[in-house]
Amino acid sequence: MSLNPPGPPAGSNRTRALAVLVSGSGRTLENLLRTIERGELDASVRVVISSIPGVRGLDVAASAGIPAITVRRSSFESLVAYSKGLYDAAEPYAPEFFVMAGFLRKMLVFPGWEGRILNIHPALLPEAAAYAAGKGMFGDRVHEAVIQHGDTISGATVHVVTDDYDDGPPLARVEVPVHDDDTPESLAARVFVAELEIYPATIRRYIAAHPRSPRAS
Repeated sequence: MSLNPPGPPAGSNRTRALAVLVSGSGRTLENLLRTIERGELDASVRVVISSIPGVRGLDVAASAGIPAITVRRSSFESLVAYSKGLYDAAEPYAPEFFVMAGFLRKMLVFPGWEGRILNIHPALLPEAAAYAAGKGMFGDRVHEAVIQHGDTISGATVHVVTDDYDDGPPLARVEVPVHDDDTPESLAARVFVAELEIYPATIRRYIAAHPRSPRAS
C-alpha cells in the first residue's frame, strides 16, 4: 500500500503542515501517513528529519515521496545550535507543527514555537515521571522501569514539548494493563498498539483547535 497521502497538495487551505522528527524505525511515522491516507487527519507531512543517518524512518519518508533529512547532534557545538539546525532544516517546508515520532534528541522550543511541538511518551505522565521519563528514558528502558516499579497500569501520554524532557502539559493519555508475566518487550508491544490510535487522534484535535500559523505557505 502506498503511504503517499492523497488529497489536496501541501499548503492547501485544508491541510495543516507537519514536520516529523524520527530517530529509528519510523513506525509512528507510518501510522501517521496511513491515518492521513484514510482521511482521518487533515494534515500533510512536509518533511521528515532524523537525528540518525540510515534509519528506516528515512526510508519510509522517501518511499512516500517526502523530503528526508538527517541533522546529527554531533555536528553542532551546543543544544541551542542543534535546535536551530532542526528549525533551519524544516524552514523551507513551512511546517506549522513539529511532531516527534520516536525522536531521541532534545530540541529547545524557540520563540514562536511554543505549543507547536508534540510528543508521545510510552508511560503515564506525570505519575511515572520520576522513574520512567526524562533523559535517557526511551524504548524498552521505559517499560523495564515501569515493571521494576511494580506498576499494574502503564500506557502512553501525548504532551506538548517544552525545554525539559517529558515535562510538557499532557494532552491525552491511554492506559494499558501491566501483566504479571510481562517483559519490557511484551509491554512495549501492547503500549504501541494503544499509541497507534491515541497519537493521531490527539494531533487531529490539537491542530484543529489552533489557528493557522503565518509561517504556513
